[in-house]
Amino acid sequence: MPLAGQTLHVVGRIQGLTRRRLEQLVHNRGGKLATRPSNRVTIVAFGHSAVAQALDDGRVKLPPGLPATAALISENVLRRHLGLLDAPPAVERSMARTEIERLAGLSANLVSCLVLFDVLEPVDERFAYHDLVGAREAARLLRQGVALGDVLAASVALRRRGSHLAEARLTEGPSGALVREIGGQLAELSGQLTMRLEQTARSLDDLLVEAEDAAERGDLAAAESLYTTAMRADAADPVLPFNLGNVFQSQGRAPEAKIAWQIAVARDPAFAEAWYNLALTAEDEKQTDLAIAEYRRAVQAQPDYADAYFNLALLLTKLDRCAEALGIWERFLELEPSSRHASTAQKALALCRMRLQQERARTG
Repeated sequence: MPLAGQTLHVVGRIQGLTRRRLEQLVHNRGGKLATRPSNRVTIVAFGHSAVAQALDDGRVKLPPGLPATAALISENVLRRHLGLLDAPPAVERSMARTEIERLAGLSANLVSCLVLFDVLEPVDERFAYHDLVGAREAARLLRQGVALGDVLAASVALRRRGSHLAEARLTEGPSGALVREIGGQLAELSGQLTMRLEQTARSLDDLLVEAEDAAERGDLAAAESLYTTAMRADAADPVLPFNLGNVFQSQGRAPEAKIAWQIAVARDPAFAEAWYNLALTAEDEKQTDLAIAEYRRAVQAQPDYADAYFNLALLLTKLDRCAEALGIWERFLELEPSSRHASTAQKALALCRMRLQQERARTG
């Protein structure tokens, strides 16, 4: 289902995307991101982080205020609609949903839950053998009394480590938490081998919620500690170091903020907001060439990033590099013709044109 003309509401968090970037990506596809549930929502996407809040007695529940007619999609399906994830592998998909239900011994509702959290990834409602293996593994765990939410959470944790429920033999550890069997040893889902497992650590998404809450109420020390812990748990998500950098910046710790944003762009070179923050820092440090390069990285990663175009054009104009600034001012005005900075941009554009004409007159 394409996003053009649709109103999307996201339950949970989409890994690696800030809210601002998600809103922009949806807008670029012709859709609208609803910040709150409403009867105008036509698509509901469930982030992998939403396992705990999405289930009610083994069934998916919609947040209050959303229409029952809204289409439900998974995080990976949304990523594909946004152009952030390749299509599933081109393998034979010969099984219908009813066959997966029958061969795995699962109800239609349970199969729907597995699809909604990307344990199974059908294409046009056709499933591959790999999906059947994952469904059977889920069924085995459910028969052993493992809660559906724990099965889904385990699948999310495995995916973050490049594995899949179909490939991992899971069992309950001494604490009751799901662990892997690797070479006769028990291993946490993080991949770390251990012979003795104590209590279940807080999930990554719990840490993120706590960190965001702490930052919002101004407890920056707690937010720093929680984001740092989350970064150790997930070595791939660029939003974690980006948010940590913002916390450092709020504390006046610019060098540490810069390092955190550098980690963010190392994890995701297309993270425009982190490049933008690095460019602002470089400007503050009077490193103009570096700031220009980082603004250019920001607009390369996000071609509709109006703020980055504005700052880049302004910096180039101050440096009397009007030939470079001219097209950038024009691009900014294409993106933001009525913004509060439009008047400044129009005056700067006229100034650049005048300077270029004067230069041509001198050299002509």
